[in-house]
Amino acid sequence: MKYHFLRISATKTALFTALICLCSITLKAQHGVIDETISADVCVYGASGPGIAAATAAARDGNSVVIIEPCHKIGGLLGSGFRMEQDVPYSDHLGGLTGEFYKRDLTYPKLRHMQGAGKYNIASLQGMLDEYKNLIKVIVDHRVASVKLSKGKIREAIFEFAPPGKDGVPVPKRSSDNLLKVHAKIYIDASYEGDLMAYSGVAYRIGKESRAQYGESLAGEVLGKTFPGVDPYVEEGNPASGVLSCISREPLGKEGDSSRYFMGYNFKLSWESHPTAEFPGILITPPEHKDKAVYELLRRYTKAGYPFSWPNENFNRDELMTGALPGMQLNYPDGNWAVRAKVWQGFIDHVKTLTDFSGKEVRLLSGINEDTDGWPFLYIRGGRRMVGEYVMTQQDIQLQTDPPTPIGLGYYKIDIYPNRLLLLSDGKLASEGNVWEMAAPGPYQIPYGAIIPKKKQCENLLVPLCMSASHIAYASIRMEATYMVMGESAGIAAALAIKENKAVQDIDRKALTSNLIKYKQILKWDGKGYRMWRSNVFGQPKKEVTRWETHPEEYSRHPVSTLWK
Repeated sequence: MKYHFLRISATKTALFTALICLCSITLKAQHGVIDETISADVCVYGASGPGIAAATAAARDGNSVVIIEPCHKIGGLLGSGFRMEQDVPYSDHLGGLTGEFYKRDLTYPKLRHMQGAGKYNIASLQGMLDEYKNLIKVIVDHRVASVKLSKGKIREAIFEFAPPGKDGVPVPKRSSDNLLKVHAKIYIDASYEGDLMAYSGVAYRIGKESRAQYGESLAGEVLGKTFPGVDPYVEEGNPASGVLSCISREPLGKEGDSSRYFMGYNFKLSWESHPTAEFPGILITPPEHKDKAVYELLRRYTKAGYPFSWPNENFNRDELMTGALPGMQLNYPDGNWAVRAKVWQGFIDHVKTLTDFSGKEVRLLSGINEDTDGWPFLYIRGGRRMVGEYVMTQQDIQLQTDPPTPIGLGYYKIDIYPNRLLLLSDGKLASEGNVWEMAAPGPYQIPYGAIIPKKKQCENLLVPLCMSASHIAYASIRMEATYMVMGESAGIAAALAIKENKAVQDIDRKALTSNLIKYKQILKWDGKGYRMWRSNVFGQPKKEVTRWETHPEEYSRHPVSTLWK
């Protein structure tokens, strides 16, 4: 079989949350033939921005690296048009490769749309790979199919050839019986799904913890926005007819209860607002199979006088549905590829539904993602979260802790989009799960223990994306810049584990800190706070009432007065 290699060249630019998957699994690829075996010091699964940072960090210490990417190109969200600046209200806390990438991000030409940055991001990431082209090999269109474990270590990983289909949607079945086997000393799961982690038998959670589990004031079920006057029943006015199929049948639990639901997904879309002959855009057509329930709910919603602002590049928290149908993401994290393909296609069809319902001619931006008819990578905001050596919680995000062996800094609001639509006991339609809270007056530390499993589960795996955190903490951590910081640090740790010939849990933590500093990671903040939020990046400074002002008891370890100017 001819494998799809991405040549390194400068020219080619919970389940309820109480449920933790603990089973040690060794899955065998079915009816496949090992066509090629590759050996490397480090195997990185996912050529996302963080994955490339991890590979670069491992290679610069002389290690051979193979990157396996499920899609046909590098970059993940960054490669499909997402701009890092969108996730970075401030950048002084970004060190290492991430800080360098962000500075390049700011130098991009003025774009027709802020999210039209895919080709520039790919060029920048490709440049990182080019620097170590003799040590890094990138293989695209392959996804993990099985993992062999022995004595607490991954001994080999099997990958199947499965190029995404039209619109970038994953294919349910692999395209060939020929399989790729990879032997490595250290494995790094830099995928958004965390499949390598899951196949390795490492414990993880999906869904929301209760407030009681970690003492998090923001955790668990929380009522979002209600929509009085929007009838949720199949037959208007008839509760006996049941609710429309796009509405969750599960009732709202007590505030703060755990839940199997988690934050919604969508696409970060870019519109061609003024089509020209040079940039005609890619027309969004009606869905092939129309979901009558969604059309009917939208009809009732607009009839009741509520705003419908489509097209909108993102969720609009105050509207019933824009960009995504909350709840559609539920089966994606643990679903097989047939399930994931259905979910992914469902998000595309939903965008088409919104466009069709609006009656507007809407075109996706020209010049990016044209190989997938304009559709970017699905924005997987979260799903699996490892239960590792250290579980980050709201308290870490709000600077109440002093976590051991920090590997970098994060900074963003606790940002959770609606999880689902549901029927309340009084018959009203509502959303559930919306949280938008200022996390802290300054950057927080991410400990090394949050990207490694417990030793008894796996000794040679690092997980910088589906890392160990509660649902609340992850809602702040889940930013591309923070992912990349953790990715580079994972690569530095992998190099040290190889040098010391130790499990990733047993490496010399002082030596790790020294190496992180050597490569200019920023491990602690200087005590100055970021007083303003995003508004002073894109416009005039605007004061927000922040959580540390309204809930000072949550910031007792670090007095507020010392943290912001």
